[in-house]
Amino acid sequence: MLRRVMGPLLGATLVFGCDPQPTGPGAEALDPAVSAAAQASGHRTQATVTFGRNDLGTDFFPPGSHDASFHAKDAIRPRTTVIDVGGTVTFNVAAAHKIAIYEPGIGPRDIDVTSLEPAGTPFPFPPIINDPNGRIVRGPLGFGPTTPFVWTFDQPGKYLVICEVSVHFIDAKMYAWVDVK
Repeated sequence: MLRRVMGPLLGATLVFGCDPQPTGPGAEALDPAVSAAAQASGHRTQATVTFGRNDLGTDFFPPGSHDASFHAKDAIRPRTTVIDVGGTVTFNVAAAHKIAIYEPGIGPRDIDVTSLEPAGTPFPFPPIINDPNGRIVRGPLGFGPTTPFVWTFDQPGKYLVICEVSVHFIDAKMYAWVDVK
């Protein structure tokens, strides 16, 4: 009897309980990158976050061909990054993504998704969320392979980081947290 119950439970754990770790370019950015000195002291002064993955999912061209692989191409890894006050986070922003960082106390439900603006591209592109309430900074729309966007967090708190591309935030839930201790 135990074997019959444990088999399905083990299978469910393997299927639902694991966050598959991508391989290939950018896979090393899944965990915060911490210097040797920081590791020795227990402090996190630097972290790296993968903000979208160009090497996963399908291409966007021709228009309408993207398979909405939100779990892969349009995700932020890790979902939560912990760093010390005064530490920096490098967001490796993939093409067709736009980063915004919001002050502590702002959550995904607080973002006004009706405040939209055109992306300003010469090709068809979804509108961009432009909610300034509590926003600290916004980065450029990524066009190249990967663009690093570095930010230093000088105050403690839990900061919301979103992709301002409307469909990425609304449909793919493309947001993450930087927890500054």
